[in-house]
Amino acid sequence: MSRFDRIEDVWAFLDQIPKFQESGASAANFSFDNLLAFFDLIGNPHRELPAVHIAGTNGKGTTGYLLETVYHEAGYSTGLFTSPHLIRYNERIRVDMEEIPNEALLEFFNAWGNHLEDIRLSYFEISTVIAFWYFRKMKVDLAIIETGLGGRLDSTNIIQPLLSVITSVGLDHQDILGDSLEEIAGEKAGIIKKSTPVIIGKMPEAAEQVCEAAARKRKAPIVYARSAQPEWNEGVISLNKPEISFVTHFRESINMWNIATVWEAKEILSDRYPVSDPSFKTAIENFKGAPGRFEKIHPKYDWYFSGSHNKDALNSSLNAVKELKAPEETVLVFSAMKDKVTADFLDNFRYFGKRYFVEQSGDRAAKFDDIKKQISTLRMDESNAGIILNELKSELVIFMGSFYFYPIVRRWTQNVS
Repeated sequence: MSRFDRIEDVWAFLDQIPKFQESGASAANFSFDNLLAFFDLIGNPHRELPAVHIAGTNGKGTTGYLLETVYHEAGYSTGLFTSPHLIRYNERIRVDMEEIPNEALLEFFNAWGNHLEDIRLSYFEISTVIAFWYFRKMKVDLAIIETGLGGRLDSTNIIQPLLSVITSVGLDHQDILGDSLEEIAGEKAGIIKKSTPVIIGKMPEAAEQVCEAAARKRKAPIVYARSAQPEWNEGVISLNKPEISFVTHFRESINMWNIATVWEAKEILSDRYPVSDPSFKTAIENFKGAPGRFEKIHPKYDWYFSGSHNKDALNSSLNAVKELKAPEETVLVFSAMKDKVTADFLDNFRYFGKRYFVEQSGDRAAKFDDIKKQISTLRMDESNAGIILNELKSELVIFMGSFYFYPIVRRWTQNVS
């Protein structure tokens, strides 16, 4: 008998499993043994998935959502697996741009949930299993799979994709992936498969050389996003090879590289999944942006959320802020994990006219008392957020920090009319 009679039983089970955002590396599992044993139990759906596999320090989420939009617009059935979720667990797994319904989650746990007592999986591994199971069940034409962390040891790396994509390489999660760009690039390059094309996005030369060496070793054809020669002009993104431009909803120039990457993916997959240029253009221009990526967080006010959690993402967001207004005339509300808070990180925030810090729960969260010792800032929390935000209606406000900050901001801003 299954102990998963209601969706609340599923949430209760998932909630008791350690999560990376709360526990860090201790919540991860870098051995495939249990994962492969569980996949074997349910019929190895990962072996049947026609997929694009995406790794990268930044940009992999947006690239995944863009690919989903392009192929959905062209009439294909799509699956998308991303992480972390921002509001609901269901966000992680989408088919035809719709989140996995609770009924499907219950079906999975009724069929296989009891086996999780015998074959212990991490939170992310369970999510991976459910996604691949659901994509097979729904018979998607193309699955777009984002790695959770790194690549080489990521649980998604059991697939044999049609195409691998490495969007970028920067310093992030050094405690797990390595202290240097070369070490981190080596982990990302772990998704490159034998004789399978790989697209290399914008990254430092040292990281690119590591990815190139891995591709040569595996005889994987290399395509560079820069081959499309992307350019940015206040939201208008142009590719020069071929000559085509898009009037987009993007506010960060880094997205020209994501679009160039998606264009090259379309070209590589064109024999199996043809997409016309007009269809591609429609998809790109209608795309409203990936959630939490410099997203306009309130319909009436100039308030934006940017999940900038490392140096490169932070620089991209700060450049976007400057295009809207001078930082000294802008209000910053930020939150962070303590492993991200360095003197260099905080230096980026000294130019904002007013700063508020939000302390999250959990062992990894940076503490207000530690932050205020390093930079002048005010506290924002549940007790005063409503009052403060009502006073900021006429201001440009940037909410910045980890994606785990997003649900807090969403809840607070929705209560301001």
